[in-house]
Amino acid sequence: MRIRNVAVVLGILFCVASAEAAPITGAMSITGNFRPVDGVTGVFSPLGIATGLDFFTGNGANGTGITPGVAGSFLVSAATGSFTSVLNQTGLIRDFSFAGAGSSNFPNLGAPLIAFQTVGGLTFTLTSIAAPIVQNNNLLVLSGQGILSMAGFSDTAGVFDFSSTGAFNFSSRGAGELFNSTGNTGAQVPEPASLALLGGGLLVFAATLSRRRRSTR
Repeated sequence: MRIRNVAVVLGILFCVASAEAAPITGAMSITGNFRPVDGVTGVFSPLGIATGLDFFTGNGANGTGITPGVAGSFLVSAATGSFTSVLNQTGLIRDFSFAGAGSSNFPNLGAPLIAFQTVGGLTFTLTSIAAPIVQNNNLLVLSGQGILSMAGFSDTAGVFDFSSTGAFNFSSRGAGELFNSTGNTGAQVPEPASLALLGGGLLVFAATLSRRRRSTR
């Protein structure tokens, strides 16, 4: 009877462990078009004082397809690990404010930005954005954190890094320019609490069984 009890507990532990999906791993790089804006009004702003980003589809030099509040497109230009399935695919990225009060078209991060990036079954929800690492009329560098979701994987912490490219003066041009962005997964998700608790239960059961055996000798 004691042997059968041990077999049942081990069987439950195995089933719970096998039901947990693996975390997403690796990184991807994307490129696309954007223009800097005032996050409250949506009006074009020099890069050095902008508070929002308007991503769009089309030629950056001509400003084709600029649509405030409507997600723009990006191309996955490099990918490793779990991200290789979306390499060379086109995805969508939502407009947002990285500073200030924001607006309905350019929401700030007072609440998670659901489906901030979507491509080929992969979704990234942006939960926080830090103050600009670099911001002047030639360069904008941002970094944020969020949650990656993909079918067949467990939700995984991820990092969003954004950088405008090249040296240009938005104050005189007023058109869009290119950006580069990289995303990668954070530390591996801790072991699920349910699995840890069950493992603890197994240890307690084993200790109890051992004491029973010593008492019968």
